[in-house]
Parts: sequence; C-alpha cells; structure tokens
Amino acid sequence: MSAVEQTAEADPWSSRSGSRSRSRSRATSIGSSWLHDELQPGEHEPTSALLDYCKRKFLRPYVAILTLVGLNPISTDMSNVRACCSYVQALMVLFVLLVGYLLRYICGYRGDRGFTSYRDIRPITNGTDGGAVTPNTIGELLFGFIVPSGFNLMAFISAVLVCKVIDHEQLQNLIERVFLMSAKPKRLCRMLWLFLGVALALLILLFGYACCVVIMQPTQIVKVFWLAKALSDWETWLRVGLLVTILLQDLVEIIILSNYYIECYLLRMHLETLSHKLLMHSIDSLDWMREVLEFRKLLERLNQHVSIPVCFLIVMNLAYAFAGLVYLFKDFDFHYCALKLVLLNIANVMLWLFLGLLPFFVASSVTRVCQNAQANGHQIRVRPFVYHNTSAEDLNSTLLFAASLDMSAKLFRMPIQPNYLCFAILVVVIVILTLGMCLNLNALGKI
Repeated sequence: MSAVEQTAEADPWSSRSGSRSRSRSRATSIGSSWLHDELQPGEHEPTSALLDYCKRKFLRPYVAILTLVGLNPISTDMSNVRACCSYVQALMVLFVLLVGYLLRYICGYRGDRGFTSYRDIRPITNGTDGGAVTPNTIGELLFGFIVPSGFNLMAFISAVLVCKVIDHEQLQNLIERVFLMSAKPKRLCRMLWLFLGVALALLILLFGYACCVVIMQPTQIVKVFWLAKALSDWETWLRVGLLVTILLQDLVEIIILSNYYIECYLLRMHLETLSHKLLMHSIDSLDWMREVLEFRKLLERLNQHVSIPVCFLIVMNLAYAFAGLVYLFKDFDFHYCALKLVLLNIANVMLWLFLGLLPFFVASSVTRVCQNAQANGHQIRVRPFVYHNTSAEDLNSTLLFAASLDMSAKLFRMPIQPNYLCFAILVVVIVILTLGMCLNLNALGKI
C-alpha cells in the first residue's frame, strides 16, 4: 500500500498542514457526475474513489506493463516471494539481452544499417583466410557491436536499480498525487494511455524494420567466418532467435523511454494545476509553496535517477542515427539496391533520430512549465479582483518565492532549455545537408 493510500482515510498528506481541507475541496470540485459512476458499493469518500479509479484504470495495468521487462517497482506490501520472483525475472531478461547481443554479432546485424557484409567480420590476412584480426575488424567489433550493446545493457541495469532499489514506490506516489490534484482525472487517464499507444506504435516500427531486414536477407545469415559452416543447419532458428531478442531489446528501450515521457507529463500537469489553483485563489499561498517544494523533490528525482537510463539510450539512438546517415550518404549504393531497401534504411535513420531527440523535447516542455511558474507571483500581484482581500505582505512573500524558483528538467546533468534545443535542431539539419552535399556527389552524378 502506497504512502498516499495509507493516509487517504485518516489524514491525506498529513505531513503538510491544512492539506485535509485542500484534498476534500479539490475532490468535491471535480463534480459528482463521474464520481457517481466510478464509486463502488460502500464507497462514499471522494479521495478513496479517486485512488480506486487511479489504480483500476491506469496504475495496475501500467505496473503490469513494466513487469514485462522486469522493471516493476518493489512495494513495501509486496511479499518476499513476489519480490524474489521480480528480481529473478529481471535476471532472466538480462540473460536474454546478453544472448541477443551475441546473436547480433554472429549474424552481423547492426541497428544503424541492418546486416553487414560477409567480409566485414571475416578475419583475413594478406587476402587469405585465417590469421590475426585486422584493425578494421576490431573497429567493427568494438563500435558496431560492443559499444551499442553496452549502452543498451547499461540502460537496462540502471533502470532496474532505479525501479527496484532506489525509488521503490515513488512512481506510484507521483501518479496518485497527480490524480488527486487533477480536475479532470478521466482526461488525464486518457492522455497517459495515449502516450502508451504512441510507444506501442514506435515498438511496432522498430520491430517491423528488423523483420523486413531479416526476411529480405537472401544469403546465409551467419557472418562470422569460423561459425558459418557449424551453424549452417540452424539458419531458421537463428533468424527466429535474432528477431525474438531484437524484440526484447526494443521493448526494453521503449518502456524505459515511455516511462520517462509519462513522468515528465505527470510533473508538467502537476505544476500547471498548482499554478492554475494559485491564480484562481483556490489554494492558500502557503500551501502552494509547500506543494511547489514537494514538486521540486519529484523533479530532482526525475533529473538524478529516472533520466540516467534515458541518457544511455539517447547516446545509442543518436549514434545509430548519425552512423546510418553516414552509411546512406557515403557507402550506400542507391543505383543497384531495391527501392524498398532504400526506403527501409531512410525510415530506420529517421526513427532512430526521432527516438534520440524526443526526450529533449519532452524535457524542454517541463522546463517551460517551470519557467512559467516563476511568473505566478507577478500575476497574482496584479489581480485586483481575486486577491483584493489578501495582505500585501503575503503577496510580496509569494512573489519573492516564485521569482526565486530555479527549476528545470535535466538530461546529462544539463538543464534542457527550449531555445538551446532549437539551436541543436538547427545544427542537426545543417549536418545532414552537409553530408548529403559532400559525401554522395559521385552517386548523384550518375543519375
């Protein structure tokens, strides 16, 4: 049972003075229409109805989704057997990921371009088989397989540590807190499921590219020279195993990224609700300050813990995107390849670029809301009809508190500002145009 639920019937958020009346007035202001539909027989408390609605409609299904890859949090009321099973499941996912990284190397499958050619991994010396591995092959092994797999692995391990060791029930408390503060819980629930629907679409696109590339591979799938003959009879099983492990790797990445997007959206909605209540004078200024301080703790948790696995995935995704761009503009032969293969590679690059840049846009939206909250003090100071009975001392203290707020979403320990993000997008566009002009002029000249 979460901290919010434990105190729902006795004294909700008892650590903050005056919060009982605030919770009841907020729940009453939602309206009795949907509460009447959602209340179960015997339930009469609006706070209990909200928590029950939150659990049934989103929290429990979302935890089940996290459980698919072993990222479900360990709650305080979970039995020791279930906790051990959760850790065992995470270890099983880790083992399958390691097997998938090995299959990628054996089959020569890279995220930025699909399958590599037979000569890229085959060890050669002076044109003859056998001998020592050349420096180019070492570079292919290191930067084409080990480093990207390492980033994916570190993202999963750090996500497990955050969900099971560091945070425990912090995610559940955040979801319940935002549902309790929201004036439109149904709309909030639909938006959260919309995020998960978009995540499912991205997963289908990622796995669809892998399926197309594996199916379109006509030659032998094993690219390692000394394993080609030994595994020649296992072609079908290798293809199936490669697709299954790729699906798990993509699922881990999508769940980690979608969890970050959902938490950013929840924080943004939480702060927007607090700002609206302050401007409408439906919350006391002192209570608003306490709530903002609680929000700052949640934001610090996002910046210091939740963003760590996302940063690993950002590096991997952007590396795949730019490596795929260089491959398209420099080494890819547009004249002798099928049109569907060209379109697949272009779509793959765009997909990795989208996954690599989207966390910055989501973080910048949180930063924008934090910057808007700094102006709340100025706005209430000039609202003569709403705050006409409030003393100037209280207004000035709220103004000073709001103006001193310095909050922003961070990635790589750096504040993400919308104006800096626009400049980064400009640089990316210029780099892409430059690559297209300089690296593929010979191919364009043959048209």
